[in-house]
Order: sequence, then structure tokens, then C-alpha cells
Amino acid sequence: MVDVVLIITVVVFAILVILASIYFLAYFQHPDDKWVAWFPKIVVIIGLSLACYNVFLLPLDVANQKGQLQASGNIPMAKITIAFYISTVIICLVVVPFTVFFYEGSDEDDGDQRSSPSAFAYAIKWLVPILIFMAGLIFVLYWFLGYADVPTTKLTSVLVAGGNLGLNSSINSCLNTLAPTGNMTLCQYQTGTNHVVVSPLVYIVAIVTFVGWILFSIFGGVGLIALPVDWVSQFLHRPKPIKANEYQEKKKEIGQNAQLLMEAGKTLNEDLKSATRSGVAGKRWRRIKTRETEFRKDVLILEYHYRRLEDAYRNQGGNFLLQLIQFIGGIIGGFLSLFWLLHIILYLIPWALHTNPYSPFLNDFLNAVNKVPFVGTVFYALFSFYLLACVLKGAASLGMRIFFIPIHPLKIGETMMNSLVFNTGVVLICSMSVAQFCTLSFSRFAKYTANESIFGVQMQNLRGIQYGYDAFIFILLGFAALTIGYTLYRPHKKRRENMMDFKY
Repeated sequence: MVDVVLIITVVVFAILVILASIYFLAYFQHPDDKWVAWFPKIVVIIGLSLACYNVFLLPLDVANQKGQLQASGNIPMAKITIAFYISTVIICLVVVPFTVFFYEGSDEDDGDQRSSPSAFAYAIKWLVPILIFMAGLIFVLYWFLGYADVPTTKLTSVLVAGGNLGLNSSINSCLNTLAPTGNMTLCQYQTGTNHVVVSPLVYIVAIVTFVGWILFSIFGGVGLIALPVDWVSQFLHRPKPIKANEYQEKKKEIGQNAQLLMEAGKTLNEDLKSATRSGVAGKRWRRIKTRETEFRKDVLILEYHYRRLEDAYRNQGGNFLLQLIQFIGGIIGGFLSLFWLLHIILYLIPWALHTNPYSPFLNDFLNAVNKVPFVGTVFYALFSFYLLACVLKGAASLGMRIFFIPIHPLKIGETMMNSLVFNTGVVLICSMSVAQFCTLSFSRFAKYTANESIFGVQMQNLRGIQYGYDAFIFILLGFAALTIGYTLYRPHKKRRENMMDFKY
């Protein structure tokens, strides 16, 4: 019988997630996009909601199983999980790229705005070849490597008299002894590998999730350190109240830099149009795109200084309560990052090295608090969604330093739709890798679940990529260590003092 209470909880949660996604969109969107661009808004709402559902499939799975081999909730979690992940793949590979290409096409015409049919043609022109290439690549990989090499252990035993429990007694004796008894071997075992053909749907999800792991291990590793450090640093170095003469002086300096950027932007725009018309490619095109990324970076830096100046003078340092909340969030984030790093060292690194974990750590904590209704789910959500926030922070941090990574920062009330769609795509593709990471990290919390079967058995043992999951654990830790070194080597004052030194 289906657990009615569990179904009601799922429906309520699904509605709350959609409402939260709508609020997120309204909170970050630019005023110019308030009553326009409905299609990308729908993409953002669906994408963010789906990302949340992907992460929350694990605690739903745990509640459905209740720690038993047979699901007591009778919800078909395996089919639901695959359905959600396939939907994620479609949105990540088709809908989000199409939306981004569509609005890029709208910006690259000779007039102020390209017509919708031309922008649609531009998006199709770029999307179709990419989809054909990815489909061909996945087909070839599945044809040759679409197997899961699952380690198995075969146990054999002689029958031992045990009254009405003869066979069970024999098995129990086998498992308890695994050793010779007198002149007769009571139990024998033989290890091997079982080659299982995975379904095409699972394989497609695995390949996309593997790409998500690459992004997650890099951006997540950076964000684990950068997110709490920046939140605390922004409080410690918040704007201080200034007088009118100092405000006018700094405003004049910002205006001079803004004029330089406007002139540079006109030149860059002409070069982009000329390169588009003449079909420039290769090194020259890459140099132009690098200049465009540098220009965007300097614009963001200038906007940052202008907002700080306005807070320092007009708001006399800004809203202290919001700054304090951000500081407290940074402290909490610091503890969450510390707990994650400890859990990776104590539990996941031994797993990657195929040895016994030093400690279950967060598994024991989640199992303990899960005895109280909903408390375990709340803590799981806190740890998992914090990882998604770290991914966004890592993408923004690296985008400001590495030119081939696009810059699409989220700014409250000032984020254009192309940036919202881009960040939605990043969150969506990383949501599956975060779900897999949490399934591996909380394997004792998620035992017997469909997520454990799909990720822990099939995807984790896929031929050709199974060793990548072990490597990603070390890559994530490596980027976290590099970020710690960078933060210590370049403190806040040194990172900010040259922000106004433009190249134009």
C-alpha cells in the first residue's frame, strides 16, 4: 500500500519548490526583464525546480525504503529517478543551449535587436551540429563501453544439520566462519566480475553526470573555500561612511573609468560585428572573445566600486542588519565547508582508495537525527544545497580570473536573463553530480535506495569511466587546497587595491 502521508509531503514540497524558484527569479532579475522574456523565465523556473527535485530524490528514497530491502512506501523510485534525470539531460543539452544561443543571436545583428525568426535560425544553426556530435559520441561510447563491471563474490557451503533451519543454518555458518572446520571446508568463496549491460537511458544520464562531475569537482572545490571566506570578508571590509567631498572625488574617478570603458566597448562591438560578418575564426576570433571577457570583468569591477561608493555615502555604509546576516551565513558556511572536508577525508578518500573508511562521520549524524521526522531531511538539504551554492560561487570566482570561463554573476535585482539561464544550466547539470556525490557520501544513510542502485552499482562501475569518480574526489580536494593557498597569498586588501587599474 502506498504511503499516503509521504505522497502528500512530496506534493507540498514540489509546490514549495516551484514557488521558491519563482521568488528566486523575481529577486535576481533585472528590471528591464520584468514583463518580457517569458520563455527564458519558464526555463529558469523549470530548471531550478528540477535541480531541487534531483537533490531531494535521495531523502524521498530513504523515506520510501525506511532502511529495508523492500520499499515499504511502495513508490517506484527507480522509474521516477530515471525520469527526472532524463528530463534534466534534455533541458541541459537542448533547452538551455537553445535559449542561450537564441539571445546571443538577438545581440549580434546590425541593428538594435534581431528579429525572432533570425534569432531562432541562429540558435538552430549552432544547436543542431552540437546535438548531432554529442549523439554520435554517446552512441559510439555505448556501443563499445556500455557495460558495468560489477565486482561479485560467490559463496558456496555444504549443508549443515540445523533442525527446521537447515539451509539458513548452513548459510549463517558460512558467513560466520569463512574458514575450514576440521578436515572439511565449511564455506568457500570466489571473487569475480559480472559484466552487466546498462540501459541506454542510464548510460546517457551517466555521461552527462560525468560532465557534471568535472564542473562540480572544480567549481565546488573552489566554492567550498571562497563562499564562506567572501561572505565574512565582505562584512569585515564593508563600506564605511564617507563625507560629500570624498564622495565627489571618488565618483569623478569612477566616471573617468566609465568613459574609458564606454569607448572600449564601442571599439569591441565594432570588432565583433566585423568578425561575424567576415567569418573570422581561429586565433583572431579567440583574441576578440578574450577581450570581450576582459571587458565584462572590468565592467563588473566598476559596478562593484560604484555600489560600494553609493552605500558608503548615501546609505552611510549600507544596511548593517543584512551585512550581519551575511556574516553569520559566512560563519555557518565555514562550519559546513569544514564538515564536508572532514567527511571527504574520513569517509570518501578511503572509499576512493578501496579501503575501509576511517569514520562514517556525517552518516552517523544523519541516521541519528533522521529518527525525528523531517529533521534528517532538513540537515540533508542544508548540506546538499550548500554544495550547489558552492558550485555557483566557484563558477563566478574562476570566471573573474580565467578568461575562457564565461562571467555570469548573480546580482540581486540586476541579473539579465542570459546570466540567469546560464547559471540555471550550471546548477542543473551539477545537481545530478551533487545527488551522486551525496549518495556516495551518505551511503549508510541511503542504503537499499534506487539512487544507490543507479549510482553506486551501475554508473560507478561503468567501463571506461569508473576510475574517474575516484579521481574527482581528489580533484575537488585539490582545488579546495589551491583556493586556500590563493586566499592566504592574496588577502582581501591586495585583491581589491588594483581593481580600478583598467587596460584601456
